[in-house]
Amino acid sequence: MAKEQLFYRIPQQKVVAEEGAFRKITSLENQQGFILTSFLKDERFIFEKNAKREKSDFATEIPFCQSKEDYFDVASSFLEELKSNGISKAVFSRIKERPITNSPEQLFEKLCEEYPNAFVYLVSSAHFGTWIGATPEILLKVDGSEGETISLAGTMSVSDTNSWGEKEIEEQRLVTDFIANKLKEINVENLEKLPREELVAGSIKHLATRFEFTTNYDLQEKIISTLHPTPAVSGVPQKVAISLISKWEKHDRSLYAGVIGLISKEKTRLFVNLRCAQLIENKAFLYVGGGFTKDSNIEKEWQETESKAETLSKVFQND
Repeated sequence: MAKEQLFYRIPQQKVVAEEGAFRKITSLENQQGFILTSFLKDERFIFEKNAKREKSDFATEIPFCQSKEDYFDVASSFLEELKSNGISKAVFSRIKERPITNSPEQLFEKLCEEYPNAFVYLVSSAHFGTWIGATPEILLKVDGSEGETISLAGTMSVSDTNSWGEKEIEEQRLVTDFIANKLKEINVENLEKLPREELVAGSIKHLATRFEFTTNYDLQEKIISTLHPTPAVSGVPQKVAISLISKWEKHDRSLYAGVIGLISKEKTRLFVNLRCAQLIENKAFLYVGGGFTKDSNIEKEWQETESKAETLSKVFQND
């Protein structure tokens, strides 16, 4: 896309399409509008309607895609270090390449049709290139003084009728406990943890626990910075897991697993940027990850990333 553009669709709402430019910002505090960040929030952007772009060059490097053999080699070392350091969970991701023939706008329309309950977006900027995604994971939802977040972890095929395994249940519990403890540290009021449920996202399903609480606009940035990156995309303990990820992942996560969506005083809809791809010419580079614990099986973790990639791939396959 030659222009810097923004397309997004909040679940169950109408598509919004705007032209303007993404501008770098130093903090999410006191911001209002459409924002997105990198995985570690060291890169932050806000979209300004009708603004002129800051850079002119859309050139971008081709992301590094691992072969299955290389994934197994590196993931084995990743898992061994996780065990030896007593890390409860760490997320190991990879990038999968696949060809596309439709335009970014056509792919966006297909994702909106296929995933009515996901936050679907298409963004394009000289700062980070062109990205598309359909993410099910709420980071922060606010309506007035009512706040909500979600603990989302554990993955199974929708067609799998087996009970959830201990590994997936423990993985989700780690995320749930982390969020509960962090919200208590922030001292949000009227905190309530809802019963665990299943959340379907395309061909896969996850374990999900919702939290409801009372909040205000001044507290939003603190909630974001405290919760993100949650163990669902980093690990437990958070800092040690991020260090392990930085050591063994061979690619830059860029916008994958960052924060994306709308923030304002009255209504906020922020999501974790999962099920996403970077579009470069006639190729899509899909970013997918799996939560490793001491009980992980590398073949199963590989298959989990394959299943997650299907969220976008099945739409691309209908070209």
